Amino acid sequence: MKHRITHRAATALLCATTVIITGCGPDGTGADAKSTASAAGTKHAFGTMTPEQIDHQAREALGNTTSMRFTGKADIDGRQMEVDLAMDVHGSCNGTVDTSPGAMRIIKKGSLVHVKAEEDFWRATFSRGMTAEQAEEMVALFTGRWIKPPRGMSKILGRVCGGFDALLGGLDPVSDGSATREADATVGGRPVAVLTERTTTETTTVYIAKEGEPHLLRATATGGDVSMDLTFTDHDKPVDTTPPPPDQVLDPTTLR
Repeated sequence: MKHRITHRAATALLCATTVIITGCGPDGTGADAKSTASAAGTKHAFGTMTPEQIDHQAREALGNTTSMRFTGKADIDGRQMEVDLAMDVHGSCNGTVDTSPGAMRIIKKGSLVHVKAEEDFWRATFSRGMTAEQAEEMVALFTGRWIKPPRGMSKILGRVCGGFDALLGGLDPVSDGSATREADATVGGRPVAVLTERTTTETTTVYIAKEGEPHLLRATATGGDVSMDLTFTDHDKPVDTTPPPPDQVLDPTTLR
């Protein structure tokens, strides 16, 4: 059960959240559609299952997930990230991502994007293609305000929300029978089965709900070039895409 979450998912998430700065694009890997998992309220007979069988149920549930909230931290090749972001299969999202060079809040529904970011984020953004004086003028205008980006920038920023399939693909494990089952635990008060895979350099642990849908609720990784601790909640819940009040939004196209 090689959980490629340790690199594929974490890298896809980091890549998506830093796309405007680095030009990186979301991983194209997607999750295959799978059969419907157990109905809500069902207690899974995990006690009689092998780690591979538990893993298979989790992958079925993952393949049918339409939305999810990602919360936690990751360090990928020395690049640190904090994220609290709800995303869905339609490309909508709402939340905050914090990577070098700064934090950004985003709300997206369809092609409509609103962002609010820190000074360092905008400085890194405008430092390309502008003089230092021009960049600082834009930083002063944009920092701490909700922005309705122009079409080109909106499309780039919107990629933060367009990587849901890539993230599911990164979370989707490739089974090879190498996982072991640890003692059961709880995540957010919910009982979970705990599966761990160890290599010579890396340890990956996933926490799978024992009641209701066998959703992935948490994943951790240590060692290697990726360390992370992500929690997954709000499975299949609608993402709040309510835009900020119009009087709090700056439309850069109205600027001279």
